[in-house]
Amino acid sequence: MTIPLFIRKHAGREASWFFRELGGKVPEGVDATTRAAAVQVDAWLRAIPSFHRGALDLRYVRRPWPKCIAREFGELVSVAVRLECALHPSVGISTEALERASAERLQTVILSCDRARSRRTPAGRERPMTPSEKGLARLARRAERHVELAVRALGRVRGVGPCLAPAPGAR
Repeated sequence: MTIPLFIRKHAGREASWFFRELGGKVPEGVDATTRAAAVQVDAWLRAIPSFHRGALDLRYVRRPWPKCIAREFGELVSVAVRLECALHPSVGISTEALERASAERLQTVILSCDRARSRRTPAGRERPMTPSEKGLARLARRAERHVELAVRALGRVRGVGPCLAPAPGAR
């Protein structure tokens, strides 16, 4: 089933608002309109598979990462780090420790790629990507695809209707 673009845009705005502005929770002590919108978005998010909700949470909640990793993956940095974690599963280690180890591995790879990217190539010729650069590009595409599928899943559940997130700049 194809999800129309306007529904995907509404779903993305609602997920962004819910996770960034509301911290991924229905707030207490807010006006009735905001609370009702948050309850509805939360219900939609609960209706999609948890891995999609997790991808949206990772996409929209800001976390501190080393600058080179944040530069490499942009707003998908947390999703990319978590996907890289999945390539190195460990039993009995906290998610935080796994993410820290993943960030260290990614930082090492990115810095080596930065060195390769800085090398000059003859005029008019494009330098071929190193295997490490290809791996980073593949990881970025996977992160983008995970978020895209999560937004589509949310769009399917929410259906047609007005966007419940406040307009940008409205408070």
